[in-house]
Amino acid sequence: MTAQKENHDNPGIFVRVFSPENYEVFWTDGHGIIAMATNEETLTGDSINCYLERCQVDNFSRDMYSPLGEFEGIINLRQITLNESVHYLGRNAKICAFLRPKVQALRFVHGLEKQNSIIELEVAAAIRGLLEKFDEHPEDNYTKSGLFRLMENQLLNITTK
Repeated sequence: MTAQKENHDNPGIFVRVFSPENYEVFWTDGHGIIAMATNEETLTGDSINCYLERCQVDNFSRDMYSPLGEFEGIINLRQITLNESVHYLGRNAKICAFLRPKVQALRFVHGLEKQNSIIELEVAAAIRGLLEKFDEHPEDNYTKSGLFRLMENQLLNITTK
């Protein structure tokens, strides 16, 4: 199973903090996050494609023209990735992350608890409440694997404003 497939199919904790009054912490998988980004695009009218262009990421769609230069429609080049969905969902957030595996979620919680503000402590408590949903795996198995390093690079996407 590829790392990308692993992230899509296996659940983790999605965290998004907008303000001290408005935050989300829940259990989902990568497919759920991608669906949430797509739904949010529909509800807000804020285009994922335009957001990615501002971030200098290649488009996932392109206009098609006939040999005579007439517009014929839009072609999909690729689907939005999990990583892009997390960034898009974090565009108006102080913190946004998808936490997998458990050891990474614990590191995230410890980081929030060091900040010592009410919102960070509330979010850390909400994450701690979901930690039991993770399968039990020894930390050594993750920390020694290339997959863990890939997850660290891909999933520690904290967007701060």
